Amino acid sequence: MKTLVTSILSFAFAASLGSAVLAQEATPANGRAPAHHAESETPHYPLKEPTEEEWTFAGPFGHYDKGQLQRGLKVYTEVCSACHSMNLVPFRMLDELGYSEAQVKAFAANYEVQDGPNAAGEMFSRKAVPSDHFPAPFPNAEAAAASNNGAAPPDFSLIAKAREVERGFPQFVFDIFTQYQE
Repeated sequence: MKTLVTSILSFAFAASLGSAVLAQEATPANGRAPAHHAESETPHYPLKEPTEEEWTFAGPFGHYDKGQLQRGLKVYTEVCSACHSMNLVPFRMLDELGYSEAQVKAFAANYEVQDGPNAAGEMFSRKAVPSDHFPAPFPNAEAAAASNNGAAPPDFSLIAKAREVERGFPQFVFDIFTQYQE
C-alpha cells in the first residue's frame, strides 16, 4: 500500500513539475511567441471576461465630461469628417456640449450647405445656420463607396445605436436602472 501511494505521489509530483516547465515555456519573458509556435500563428491565451467598470455617465444621474465631448467634436471636425458624415445631427445640438448660442452660430458658419431653389429655380450654396445638419463629405453613398475602395464609411450619428449592449435575463432588468454599457 505504501509503495502504491508513494508511486502515485511521485507521479503527481513529476506531472506538476512537467506542466510548470511547459507553462514557463509557453510564456517567455521576452514577450515573443513560444518556440513551439510558428511566427505567423497566434498563440492561445486564456480569454478573460470584461469587468464591469464605474463610469461618470452611467446610471440615471450620470453626467458627461463637457471638455471631453468638445475634444471629441474637434477630432471629428479635423479628422473624421473627411470620410464620415453626421447627417442626423443638427448644429443646434452643440449647445448640449457646453457651447453658447454665439459659438454654435460661428461653428455652423464654417460650413456651406446646399439650399434652394431660388427664384430662378436653381440650387445655391449658403453658410450654414444652427438649424442645419452637418453636411456629408460626399454627395451620395455611391461616391463615398467609390472613394473608399468600395465600402461607404458609416454615418457617425448612428454609431451609438450600433453599439447597444444586449444582455440576457436577469441582467437587462438591472440595466434599465444602472444604464450598463460595456
